Amino acid sequence: MPGPGNRAKAAKARKNKSAAAPARPRDPYLADVDDADGWTPIVNILCSCFELPDLTTRKGLKKVHANFDAIYRKLDTAYQKNPDNERVRGGIVGIYAKMCVDSLLRDKLYDKGLLDKLFPLLQVDSTRYMALRALTTITHHGGSTTRSSIAARSSSLTSLVDAYPSDPLVCDLVTSVLSHSVLALTEGPEGSPAYPQILAKIDMVKVLQTVMHCMTQPFSTRSTIDHGTELLASSTLHATLAHRAVPQTAAWLVAGLRSPDWCTRCLSLGGLFRLHKLGAEEDLRAIDPQRLIGAIMSIPDELKDVMMDYGLMNCDLYKTMQCTRDFQKAIMQVPQDRDMYAFGMKLYNLILTTEFSISDGYYETINERTGKREILDVGVPFKRYSDALPLCAKVIREKHSSASAKGNAKQDQAALDAANVLELKHKIMTRQLPLASTIANAALASNPNFPYYYYAISLCADHSSGLRASKKGLKCPSINSSPFVKFQLMQRAVEHAGEMGLDVLAGMPEKGERKWEEGIAFLVSALEDAKTFIEEAPPDNRYMKNVCYWYVLLTIVISENISSDLREVKKGLDRLKIADKFSTIIDTKPPRTMLRQTQATVVSLFSSSIAKYSAFFECGKTVQPSVESEADQKVKDDLAAWLDNMHLEEGEKEPDVAHVHPRISSNQVDLYRCSHCGNPSAALRKCSGCEKARYVSLPTLALGSTRF
Repeated sequence: MPGPGNRAKAAKARKNKSAAAPARPRDPYLADVDDADGWTPIVNILCSCFELPDLTTRKGLKKVHANFDAIYRKLDTAYQKNPDNERVRGGIVGIYAKMCVDSLLRDKLYDKGLLDKLFPLLQVDSTRYMALRALTTITHHGGSTTRSSIAARSSSLTSLVDAYPSDPLVCDLVTSVLSHSVLALTEGPEGSPAYPQILAKIDMVKVLQTVMHCMTQPFSTRSTIDHGTELLASSTLHATLAHRAVPQTAAWLVAGLRSPDWCTRCLSLGGLFRLHKLGAEEDLRAIDPQRLIGAIMSIPDELKDVMMDYGLMNCDLYKTMQCTRDFQKAIMQVPQDRDMYAFGMKLYNLILTTEFSISDGYYETINERTGKREILDVGVPFKRYSDALPLCAKVIREKHSSASAKGNAKQDQAALDAANVLELKHKIMTRQLPLASTIANAALASNPNFPYYYYAISLCADHSSGLRASKKGLKCPSINSSPFVKFQLMQRAVEHAGEMGLDVLAGMPEKGERKWEEGIAFLVSALEDAKTFIEEAPPDNRYMKNVCYWYVLLTIVISENISSDLREVKKGLDRLKIADKFSTIIDTKPPRTMLRQTQATVVSLFSSSIAKYSAFFECGKTVQPSVESEADQKVKDDLAAWLDNMHLEEGEKEPDVAHVHPRISSNQVDLYRCSHCGNPSAALRKCSGCEKARYVSLPTLALGSTRF
């Protein structure tokens, strides 16, 4: 240990060194920064000192664009000169965060290493809240590249909650940042997440556990609940295994089905659907006619009673069996009489009776020498049974075309409808659904009241067109003449309306907005059609299971009140049990489809989930951290208002824009948005054609201009 003499020598050396090299003068703004009471005064001092334009206006951000290099050089120099001054570094990062509201400035700052400057501030007590606020702003307005890079550092955020598990503001802001950033990774269709490499590297199990912790604290806020629920629901498709490792997430989403907010209910249901998509089985399977006949001969008494109550000959099993026999007779008759017209009219009537009316195959014989099956030429113009359909359609058209001059219009239209149905059935059997839709749309010009045309359109249309076709078909005057077509259209209407309602409300429209009202209307329509289907369709209808799934789920989502024992959906569950038994005698067992598994999860978890989590969805508190003095809290957190502020200039109008997260509470940012990619910026290029559309760059201008 050095003695007094050594200390004296060291002091003398320091004195001589100081005399030889005078201390660098302290920047004058540092004293003001040290005396400032809060982050907003700090950033205002720095903005004034470095002569920055007003960052709360579009005009000010345009000036930053014009002088970005010079402005960044000033700020970065001050940042580098003050490695130990938390206030200066925090204030400069806060200024950067404000600039990130503009997408072009955000990208420039990201390239300059903004995240490397920001994340270390999370570990400093005095800058932690400010850094989280800055990350919230950046992820809220950030592009996918920036947000994915923040998601790649998710461990820094989850460890922060581990270190401060009872800090309300840390939990709230971390949940917000994780939601906005991790969702950038999980965008994209099934099997194709936007950033698969980053998603594979981050600990999604830990992310989900962290979010569940934050949402289930006594101090959890509306913001925490909304952001956390969106993260859980939107990540189920590409992080299914992580969710299965944290089963509380499924229970949370089940409880979300009864949230006071309709959008949250639909978001939760969509998340549950996607959670069960991995490994789900296909829904419909071809029916073996021989197996069907065997099943009918061995129907248990319990199901016979159900069929007798409905009307035995009106049940699908008997109709399908009868059509199978009639088809076999017709296919054997045509080689004898060669009457393709009569053959076609028989097939037309069978097609309108049941879904599996036309069996596919060949005229075959057994080669006595080889013992193998061989295709037999029986003198008809087709070999494959399904190929007879367009040939019959052609014969029917030709016959009525030649006789149309002296025939009556009603008979001609009936013949044309028969020919169209034969052609449509052929396209459906050969999976040419888009072509079937085209033919059906053309056929509607001559007969807009023919239900089968709408049925063909509904098979391949998007949800909007499919729902429109299904509803129009159900309104046709002749709809009851073909129960098969009627119930097909009805079950398609349930699916289309249900999917559309979920999609619309998952976009988080505000209550009372047109989109909100549309979403509710779609769901109510789907539920009404599901009720009608369950009450009127044959109990052995192969779509009964799917409609029951929708009935149970939509009743839970839509009903004003629902009991914990789900007595309100007992009718649907009872009908589902019967449908399962019919399915089992025809096939091996009901397929584990996405819908089936979702319904089963909701029913099994509903009571316990509601008891455990429903109270959190009633939460409407605001963040009130009480672990520090009022003065300390003001210094650490009053930057939030400045980061959120973006005001209009004289003569400007409020733009209609959508943010990454529409439920965010900050003020609407008054920046133009790119008409192609949606990114906000004060320095967009205006389209010279329409003078309304704006673009972030010439490449996006070229891409977007095709829409105008």
